[in-house]
Amino acid sequence: MDLAQKFEIHYHLLDKSHSMNALVKNKCEAEFLAVANEVAEILGVQLVWESQALEEGGIREIWAAIGSNNSQIALIVSVLALIWSMVPQTDQELVDLQKEEKRLSIEEKKLEIEKLKNELEKEAPSQEALKSASKIASDSYKVVTRRSNFYKSISGCEKVYQVGFSGLNAENRHLEDEHIVESRDFIKFIFTSNDLKPLEIKSARIEIVSPVLKEGKAKWKGIYEGDFISFSMDDREFKSAVLSSQISFKSGTEILCVLLIHKKIDELGDVVTSGYSVDIVLENIESGLPKETLQGKRYRHTQKLIEAQNDLFGDKNA
Repeated sequence: MDLAQKFEIHYHLLDKSHSMNALVKNKCEAEFLAVANEVAEILGVQLVWESQALEEGGIREIWAAIGSNNSQIALIVSVLALIWSMVPQTDQELVDLQKEEKRLSIEEKKLEIEKLKNELEKEAPSQEALKSASKIASDSYKVVTRRSNFYKSISGCEKVYQVGFSGLNAENRHLEDEHIVESRDFIKFIFTSNDLKPLEIKSARIEIVSPVLKEGKAKWKGIYEGDFISFSMDDREFKSAVLSSQISFKSGTEILCVLLIHKKIDELGDVVTSGYSVDIVLENIESGLPKETLQGKRYRHTQKLIEAQNDLFGDKNA
């Protein structure tokens, strides 16, 4: 059976042109290679990409995958064609990836990858295997972020009205029709927000180093788990008490609070901490002596009600 060993990106250009902005093209190359290497790593396939001479017809870039297992290479090439060309039907598909509960667990990924490898030892990749591998790879922040970067770059090149993706055999023959993405659909691949759901720490202890004693958006400074952090004080009641001098601070003053650690995906697809904010101050601690705040009391009462309700429904479902 003829297996895909190469991957082609075909930039369809207006006026039958054969040139495009070099900076855009170089950026797209970098993003493609980042995605291709990440997909191979996720699926546990060792290979190296070699760039071949450009072909005529718009601009055609051909990348040859060099590895020891032809079936695995064919899988990577076919999965890449799907990842690059399957247009998200709604913004929600990109939003869902940013929700931890919507993503595959590490164990689920390991099981699926092991299943794929066992299948590839016996035969060429099936359509079911391609769908499974594509789902696993598309669950990666790095893959969808670098893909987003690719389409963001190509969107700025008005000469490109289509981009085609396809697998080739060793002799550069197409094994299937190009997977075409129209320029009007480029925007559907692009992240409109790189913010993730904040990590909520329900009982965080922060030593106050520098409180903010006047109105404004200045950040407080403190020590959390041994690290200096700057954070927004979003507890209005506590903030008001500080501004009216009902609460004062001295060396060693601490707060016990609900802390939100804000996360985002950077341009390389890595998850980084983008900031901290205190949602509710539960206790003000001076000289080691805690004093519960009114909002802290309300919060804890609400949490107990939620836990009791969950226990009740848990018992009914048992």
